[in-house]
Order: sequence, then C-alpha cells, then structure tokens
Amino acid sequence: MTSSENFLREFHTEHAGITSRAFGSAGSYARFAARVPAGARVLDLACGDGALLDHLGPQVIGIDLTLAELHAAQSRHACAGALAGNARLACARAQALPFAAHRFDAVTCHLAFMLFDDLPAVVRELERVLVPGGALLALLGGGPTADGDDAFHRFLDLLGPRSTPRLGDPRAKSEAGWRELMPRWRIAPFERWTLDLSGTFDHVCAFLGASYEVHPEGATELRAALRTATTEWGERIPCTAVVYLAQASVIQGT
Repeated sequence: MTSSENFLREFHTEHAGITSRAFGSAGSYARFAARVPAGARVLDLACGDGALLDHLGPQVIGIDLTLAELHAAQSRHACAGALAGNARLACARAQALPFAAHRFDAVTCHLAFMLFDDLPAVVRELERVLVPGGALLALLGGGPTADGDDAFHRFLDLLGPRSTPRLGDPRAKSEAGWRELMPRWRIAPFERWTLDLSGTFDHVCAFLGASYEVHPEGATELRAALRTATTEWGERIPCTAVVYLAQASVIQGT
C-alpha cells in the first residue's frame, strides 16, 4: 500500500458512499453504464458502495480498496438480493487483480482511474484480465467549468491552496497520457460531459464536501463561509462539474 492509497482508504473508511452521494443526482452512473455493451462480463474498479453496479448487468464484479465501501455495497443491495454473499465483490488493488486471464469483456471505473498509483501496473493487469478487444471505460475529472461563476468556483476560492498529497498519475487525465500509458490500446477521443449538480444548499454541499481537500477540522467553518458566498442565489444554488468519458480497447493480437 502506498501513502496515497492509505490516505484514500482512510478517507473512504470514514466516508463510505460519499462519491455516490455527491454524484447520484447528476445521472452520471446511468449515463456511464449505458456505454457498456449489453451482456458483457464487467469488472468495476473502485466500485465504492456499488452505485454503478445498480446499472450494470448480472455479470459484474466490483472491487474496491476499502472494506467499508464494500460493506456499504452489500448493504445497498441486500434487500434486492443483488449481491448475495461476497460472490460479486472483492477487496483488491487495481495493480494486483485476483482474476484469471481474459476473464472480462469490459472494465469500468467511475471517477477513480485518475487516483490510482503505478498506472503502468494497472494497465498491465487490465491487459491480462480483458479479452482481446476488451474495453476500458473510465469517467475522469470532476472539476469546475473553465469559466463562469457558480458554487463550485466559489468553493475553490474559499478552499485556497491544496494541502492533501497529490493523488494518482497526471497521465490518467489526458488522451496523450493514455496513449503513452497504453501503446497497445486503441484510444477513443475523450468526451466532455457537463453535470448539473445544482440544488439546495445542503444538496450542493453534499457534492462539494466530497472533496479530498476538505479536512474535518475546517469543514464547519468552510460550510459557513460557502453559505455566505452563495446567499445571492436563494433556494437553488447553481453548481456544475465537468467530467470526461475516456474509452480504450485492447488491440487484438497484442
């Protein structure tokens, strides 16, 4: 385990389900899952509390680094019996997948691929567990729009300089980076998605509060400052995030 992995595991142990609570209203899970081929055998990396599993077919396995997230996934699906036992969940690192070669037709990753350490090792594992021609689909980003003025921009102004460790590999966030990391893959042009996360102040805070930059000791003060900074908008606070859909497939015969 690296230091950043320990940070992420501790954060998600304390805040299991935080990502789905932050993005659940934006429709990104259903929109993302719609790009997965019907009937595919799918591995969902960093599945968290299983929000994406809700939208994928019966042949999906979710893995996560954090047991608390996996327990939340089990609880989430217990009533429907969708994740009976541990058959479809595993606690594992993306750099060391506990699966046989050519086990999956597709791998998905909703807003976590850019956080992984040692991406070359992750790519090697994906090449191993995917069938020839198998696909990787990742939703990347989560930043504000390039210009404009909404709660996301004002939140970042209040937050100030970042203080948490840099997470992941910068190459994960660009097409050029993917080509460098995946020379034996066919890389599709990234798609820019705009997610509307506007709503009540509490709703918007559920999204902005999911930032790894928000420290518990300063959360109350930051929330109060954001409340003051957004009062002009009344009951509905504007908040927009930009993400990118990245897709790649293993070139057959490699």
